[in-house]
Amino acid sequence: YTLESANATYLVAYHETPVHHYRDDITVKFMPSGSGCKASAFSTSTIWYAVLDDGTNYCNLHNLVTDTKLQFTEDVDTSDCTQYSSANCAKY
Repeated sequence: YTLESANATYLVAYHETPVHHYRDDITVKFMPSGSGCKASAFSTSTIWYAVLDDGTNYCNLHNLVTDTKLQFTEDVDTSDCTQYSSANCAKY
């Protein structure tokens, strides 16, 4: 993961896939929520043909959040994240 820019309300980064070195852009927006915060995030492949990517973009976000060791819940829109159920995030 490479951080490109950030402030108190957002961050922009990218992740390079390990095998083919494709670049995926990541954006996270932070909003206050009670005593914590809510984050809205997306990851997008920069190549047009990465439609059936084995959940790579989901894994970009999942692995990023999991590695922080923060407590979190996720709400995944499976109409946008079409390979959510088959994603194998351990390979990224």
